[in-house]
Amino acid sequence: MKTFVSILVICLFVGYGLQVQAVERADSVSCFDHAISAPAFRITHAGIPVIVGGMAIYGANTNLKDAAAAGSHAQRYDTQYEDYLQYAPGVALLALKIGGMEGRSSWSRMIVSDAFSAALTIGVAEGLKRSVCETRPDGEDDRAFPSGHTAISYMLATMLHKEYGCRSPWISLGGYAVATATAASRMVHNRHWASDIVVGAGIGVLMTEVGYYLADLIFKERGLSEWVYADPLDRWRRPSFLSTDLAMSFPLTQYSLPGGLVKPTVGINAGVQGAYFFNPYAGVGGSAVMAVLPIEYNGVLSQEPMNAARFMAGAYFSYPVFSQLRLGAKAVAGYAYYGGCRLDGTVRIGGRSTACMEVGVSASLLTAESFGFRLFCDYGLGGSYVAGHNGAAQYVTVGGSASIYF
Repeated sequence: MKTFVSILVICLFVGYGLQVQAVERADSVSCFDHAISAPAFRITHAGIPVIVGGMAIYGANTNLKDAAAAGSHAQRYDTQYEDYLQYAPGVALLALKIGGMEGRSSWSRMIVSDAFSAALTIGVAEGLKRSVCETRPDGEDDRAFPSGHTAISYMLATMLHKEYGCRSPWISLGGYAVATATAASRMVHNRHWASDIVVGAGIGVLMTEVGYYLADLIFKERGLSEWVYADPLDRWRRPSFLSTDLAMSFPLTQYSLPGGLVKPTVGINAGVQGAYFFNPYAGVGGSAVMAVLPIEYNGVLSQEPMNAARFMAGAYFSYPVFSQLRLGAKAVAGYAYYGGCRLDGTVRIGGRSTACMEVGVSASLLTAESFGFRLFCDYGLGGSYVAGHNGAAQYVTVGGSASIYF
């Protein structure tokens, strides 16, 4: 853990120095544009916020983790399709390259960039696993933190984005969608806690950005394609978008049953979201989300997490602060289904549907005319998922998105 913190501090200080130098060198563009174009910001703008968010909730399930370490484990799954799914973005990257589609880099430049990225990602993830020694929810071993599958999948998705996102934002979105599905599956199969998933995703993105930066220092302009150079961004364009989302879910409601206390813990939301804007400020849209919530029952981890699906639609709002930065808000309502969850041998909850609503705020950063990253925070309210209880289920989700704009 000390090593991990040291790496973050070094990245931030080195990045700050690079950022200051970039701002000092230029005198014809706004300070914001300088900060956005600085190497430090390009490297850290997506990965660092995700890692910080994951570390912030690392201790949220301390009691439950202690119970798991003492032998109160969730169900163990023998087959996990994400063992293979995690590599799909990498397979797509090689297929496009072998097929002759021109991307960002020549073969030699791409190999060096990806080698740096893989070495850093695997090195940091494995180093943390050996240092932290966190027990998995299913109790198989003590290598839960961070999620290696998630780190590798987001690393490969970011490689795909770096190489071919300049050709089509749909390629980037597809890679991140697969990485998000991999991350959610690790919680569905009781292999990881929410903090493991989020930090793993941040490591994969951050280390890939660092790997490409190191290769850029070596190769300079050699082996770069013309696709790298993007057109100027239009501040007043309509910000219609489609995104793939990964978020942490913080339940605010617990229920008292005759046999004990049902307490949902920090979980993961994964899904897609989109909106069509009539002008730069207002539009309509919706989302489809799968939520995975571990449940604590009398201080014991439930045999399986509760899986929920939410489908909502409503109004979306946006304001273009700068050409690359937009602030947004939404108010949506819809339908939620909570799957059955086995708390112990006899008690089950869920297996019911209810109306739900959400309000939220967001900040979107466009890194290209048709692609960007978004951070959001939503408050949700829905009916109870425990039979016989009418109290509303409340939650807060905080997360990020990879978005294409059209």
